[in-house]
Amino acid sequence: MARRLLSILLALVIVIILVGFFLPREVTVQRTRLIDAPPERVHAVLEDLRYFSQWSPWYARTPDAGYRLEGPSSGPGATLSWQDERGSGAGRLWIVASQAPESIDLKLELGDTEADNFFRIGPADGGSSVTWGMRMRFGTFDLTGRYIGLMLPNLVGNDYREGLDRLADYLDAFPGSMPPVPEGIEASDFPSRPDGGS
Repeated sequence: MARRLLSILLALVIVIILVGFFLPREVTVQRTRLIDAPPERVHAVLEDLRYFSQWSPWYARTPDAGYRLEGPSSGPGATLSWQDERGSGAGRLWIVASQAPESIDLKLELGDTEADNFFRIGPADGGSSVTWGMRMRFGTFDLTGRYIGLMLPNLVGNDYREGLDRLADYLDAFPGSMPPVPEGIEASDFPSRPDGGS
């Protein structure tokens, strides 16, 4: 009986490994919604990391995580880092490219994991169509990562939808004008990242 159980478990492990090699090595998750603000204003708010506290679903959950702004506040090289002692740990988000008012490309670093993030903005129905997305790539033998990739649409998609909803509500509070720069995220003495990375 024990030998049979061991054989079944071994076969199951082999199947899991074999299936893992056929799972996608790249996963993209994105959510889109209409926002009642022009693309130029949406882009300006998203590109300036001082506004991060107003639309980010993660900041809403961990406002005391110790957020620090490094380098410029907006555009390539702008970097936001945080340290949450109670939950998510350390993280870093930085802008690597920005094309007003259409796109912003960022890197997100959580521990040893790094992912591409992006915003795509276009005119729609008198306002803007805004897409927030993430792209992750997994190594050939990173089978754990590939299985996690199957869950990313549920793990991340809801956060991105919530973030876009928060962004829409925030901009709705300032119709026809650029919101004032909020307080709450401290600037640090770290130099700007010339390459937009670590």
